[in-house]
Amino acid sequence: MKTHTLRGQMTEGTVKRLIIDDGRLTHAMKIKKFIIAGDPNNSGNDAFAVLGLQGTFPSIWNWSDNNQIAWCATGIIGTGGTEAPFELVDAKHLIVRDLYITGQVGAGGGSDVINYYIEMEAVDISNDESILQLIKERSQGELRA
Repeated sequence: MKTHTLRGQMTEGTVKRLIIDDGRLTHAMKIKKFIIAGDPNNSGNDAFAVLGLQGTFPSIWNWSDNNQIAWCATGIIGTGGTEAPFELVDAKHLIVRDLYITGQVGAGGGSDVINYYIEMEAVDISNDESILQLIKERSQGELRA
């Protein structure tokens, strides 16, 4: 099994599209690890983020929303120290198309940067499984509205 990583930065309150769609419906990714961090030099930079399958996030964390598939939070203890991050990844979801990330630092409303690290595993799936994943991806999103 081949491991892929995505890492970078995003500005809080924005949605960043992480392109992983290679055009093959029988090729998917499974998230294995999701970690974020704010600026450790600022004691007020507790951060939290979510990964989703669509670019819309009605609320930052909603575990009943099939669009959201992974959640992470981290806290800063004093200046320069971090708590162990909270990480939850829905093991049943496979990513067939693109992945999106959004997050917030502290009380939000600023332009602080969030660092992210996402570890994924490549998975080969059948055409039928691909169709099921695409339906699952939209089941509580656009079709419900």
